[in-house]
Amino acid sequence: MFSFFKNWFGKDQGELKKELQEEATIDFSELSDIEADVEKGASIAKPAVGNTVHTELSLHPMWEQELDAEKKYTLRFLQAELPDMSRGSISVTGFSMIPGPSGLTVTMFFRNSLDHPVRFKNLRMAIFLDDKPFARMKVDLSEMGAIPPHTSRPWEMLFPEESFLHDNFSFKRWKVVMKAGKSTHVWPDLLELDPEMEKRMTERQKDRLESLSHSLPPIPADTVQVTGFDIAMANDGRLVAGMLFRNGMRNMYNPEKIKITITDQDGDVVAKGSVDASTVRVKPGHSRPWIIVFPPNAVKKPNANLRRWVLNVE
Repeated sequence: MFSFFKNWFGKDQGELKKELQEEATIDFSELSDIEADVEKGASIAKPAVGNTVHTELSLHPMWEQELDAEKKYTLRFLQAELPDMSRGSISVTGFSMIPGPSGLTVTMFFRNSLDHPVRFKNLRMAIFLDDKPFARMKVDLSEMGAIPPHTSRPWEMLFPEESFLHDNFSFKRWKVVMKAGKSTHVWPDLLELDPEMEKRMTERQKDRLESLSHSLPPIPADTVQVTGFDIAMANDGRLVAGMLFRNGMRNMYNPEKIKITITDQDGDVVAKGSVDASTVRVKPGHSRPWIIVFPPNAVKKPNANLRRWVLNVE
């Protein structure tokens, strides 16, 4: 507990300000009942006026008891450097990340701009390094207690090694993000590989797909999106393209046929056709790669410039 003080040793206020990372904000209405509760019976004396909310520091009773005056002052200083919040939102801002033998210990401010106390319960949390996902897990935050209105509460948690998506620790910046269950958008970040395809893939290829499935933005709920991730023209004239199906629906995605069009950076059609997609089965909230091979007679522009290309699926 309180391992973040190791990062503060010998630093002045200017250096400490640099420890604050990018804030990740979501609307409270996007959180489901199993993720957070609001205590509507206990409101503040003066509800917020305007579109923004200024926050103050709130310490958990255990932190209040264990920390001395100097450490509390430092936390209060850091909190004061955070920007005002939009009304009706909650957010998280990391300010310490320390690697250890069992994982990464991350300390952050959980922030509440509502006019009522908020209790977080089970949330999906993730660490991003240079905007790429590094670790993710579900965490029970019930011990953090109720966060009073218009306050920021510091909290520390461990991301164990089994939550890591890869082993690359090289980065310039990092941030912590939350996933809301009732969002109008869905994040199909669970990668599923066909067993036969997985046998032919290298670990590097698997890591690349895992990273891609986490780095792509959320998609509208109840939709399916397809993203092209690899393309090559074979020596025998065939065009081979890799695509990632992302299922934001509540049921299995299993199309019978799909129409595929690939254009190059000049806007010219390189290949086009209707293909049997009955083997494509993507679970809700999952991403699944699929390979399509166009025979030479289906390739309309053999000399296409494929440095940039566009995949369209209907």
